[in-house]
Formats: sequence, structure tokens, C-alpha cells
Amino acid sequence: MTAKKPLRYRSIRYLAHVRGKPCVHCGQPGEPHHITFAQPKARGMKVGDQWVVPLCRDHHDQLHRGGFPERTFWALLGIDPMKWAFDSFQRWKKQNEEEFEDNG
Repeated sequence: MTAKKPLRYRSIRYLAHVRGKPCVHCGQPGEPHHITFAQPKARGMKVGDQWVVPLCRDHHDQLHRGGFPERTFWALLGIDPMKWAFDSFQRWKKQNEEEFEDNG
């Protein structure tokens, strides 16, 4: 029996929904940031779009240029990005079920 691969949802509509939401740290308009540790690494693939949080341009740049691991960035801010991403995606998914229906 092989291990089930984690689902990596791709949804332009969900990313658009997150874009412009308040930055989870400062409240300024945010852009989607994929939480790099949310899923196991896969050759050349980002984590699924279900694992994004809104970060303003400044905090997004800080995270990528800070020189420390992403988990440390979130710990220093005292924010659980996984909880925000999970809760947000579940709410959105419930309101947009047609995007996830099996058409097969």
C-alpha cells in the first residue's frame, strides 16, 4: 500500500479571495503567501493554494529576505499561519463547493 499524496489544490479564485485581505500581522492589504512548511516538499511544486495567508508587501519581503527559517518568522510574530490558512480555506470551500465537485 502506498502513502496517499497530499492534495495540492490550485485555485485562482481562492488566491483572488485572499489577495487584498488584511495582512495577518499588520492589517495592511495583503497578497497570498504559500506557507512553505505546510506540506512535504515535492520536486518543483509549491504547497497547495489551501495553505496561503495574506501578507502585506513589507512582511512578505521580510519573510523571504529575513535570513531565518519561515517557522522562526511566524514564531517571532506569535502567529499560527496554519490555523489561519486552514480555517479560511474551509470557510471558502464550503461557500464554493461547486469548484470541488467531482465531475467524473
